Amino acid sequence: MSAEDFESREIDATRPSAARMYHYYLSGEAVFDVDKVFGERVFQAIPYLDVMAHHNREFLQRATKFMVAQGIRQFLDIGSGLPTVGNTHEVAGALDPASRVVYVDNDLEAVNRAHELLTEQDALDHTAIIEADLRLPDVILDHPDTRRLIDFDEPIGLLIVSVWPFVPDSDRPAELMSRLRDALPTGSYVAMSHASMSEAPEELVARMAALAELYRETSDPATMRSREQFASFYEGFELVEPGIVYAADWRPEQPGDPQDPARPCNFAAVGYKG
Repeated sequence: MSAEDFESREIDATRPSAARMYHYYLSGEAVFDVDKVFGERVFQAIPYLDVMAHHNREFLQRATKFMVAQGIRQFLDIGSGLPTVGNTHEVAGALDPASRVVYVDNDLEAVNRAHELLTEQDALDHTAIIEADLRLPDVILDHPDTRRLIDFDEPIGLLIVSVWPFVPDSDRPAELMSRLRDALPTGSYVAMSHASMSEAPEELVARMAALAELYRETSDPATMRSREQFASFYEGFELVEPGIVYAADWRPEQPGDPQDPARPCNFAAVGYKG
């Protein structure tokens, strides 16, 4: 796909989208009736999918804090979704108000809501939300707001949390990640997570397969990947300890529950570009 291929994706109230459903799992708020109906079907397949979503969200927050502690003060959050509690600019800003964040999403509802939130918070001088797609990295990298807030001569914190599952292999995700990696200055970090069923118990594998089938009805069908496939996204990066683990196990601030059924559903890691 080239920059000329990007088309604004209008809000579709007849089909769920990944961004709206992620927001529903995190907050319990259904933007449209179709989201609530779909959510009920999802919870029949995996009753603890909201816990999985929170594992992802909490990983993003911990990764952001870690990056700030390493000196990162500018962030590119791709596939940020609808705003909810503990957004990247709020987490980073609480540690250093000078932090700058560019959010990216291809869901117009997410873009509109994020812009409203940033306007209400009087935060548009150091944050922005742009409508773009991970599958068109040059649109993201060359966007005027990206260039306004991100200095590509200084280290960047790149966040791609629970987004790659919605990029099928046919869109060549490895090439997309390579383009983003090449744009990052030395000293940058990347945090990513990915749904998987490769290490899940047999009962959960069946549930995850049912979930993937359900998502074929949405605007964003899902692709599951193995630990090895997820690891390939970190080519050219040095994995930060503890490496690739379940999202709930990446530097947790509180002891986790080893019996948590949602725990083996997501891989997560942070990489460093030296």
